[in-house]
Amino acid sequence: MKWSLFTAALCLLCLHTESKTWSPQEHLQKHLDKDNEVFTRRPNHHKAGPPDHNKLIEMARYVMHNCDWASIATLSTQPAIQGFPFTNVKSIVDGSLANSTGMPYFYMSPLDFTARDLSKNTRATVLVSLEETRYCESQKWDPEDPRCTRLMLSGKMKKVKEGTPEYTFAKAALFERHPAMAHFPADHDWFVAKMKIAQIAMVDWFGGAKYIPVKDYLAYNYTGTEMLHYYNRLHL
Repeated sequence: MKWSLFTAALCLLCLHTESKTWSPQEHLQKHLDKDNEVFTRRPNHHKAGPPDHNKLIEMARYVMHNCDWASIATLSTQPAIQGFPFTNVKSIVDGSLANSTGMPYFYMSPLDFTARDLSKNTRATVLVSLEETRYCESQKWDPEDPRCTRLMLSGKMKKVKEGTPEYTFAKAALFERHPAMAHFPADHDWFVAKMKIAQIAMVDWFGGAKYIPVKDYLAYNYTGTEMLHYYNRLHL
């Protein structure tokens, strides 16, 4: 009898706990915990891996399309290091998730180091790495390992003319991949920039750097949809 009463009391306690009224803070924490759990279990969108390293152009386009940011080197205009090479991190896209072009696009402000440098000298080098996809990490390769592909595009940066179809496409692609850009301070005179590519160098496997003809790189019909599938899964 005593055991039955104890069991009944325990069940009532469980029901009371389950019917607890959650405060707004507790609701928020529950959602955050759930999001964190989903994030930690989320599959890597690069699970299939990059293309064969012998497919140089396909590899170059894969790395460019699947990277969210780039290191961009310019010649500094800062008084203390004027003329020195200076690097900065910039968010990047090469088109929309479903339409890769190979052309690197950036959203810049004249207040930034990079834009200031480019206003005096438009020459730059952009670097993206397969390490950004976490693939190298999954293979236990150091970022400097030659199997961890590094793509370096050098050329002259230029503004994309506002109001043109290319501007509309590039800005939409930037905001699609980097939605925080929609909330950047409106008084920073943002503009879209791209690179007129002069040289493409790539460290891809052993044997030294490879050089890819710019024309072939841009003309390649890259059909990879890794990023599109990944972002679609994020919003299920």
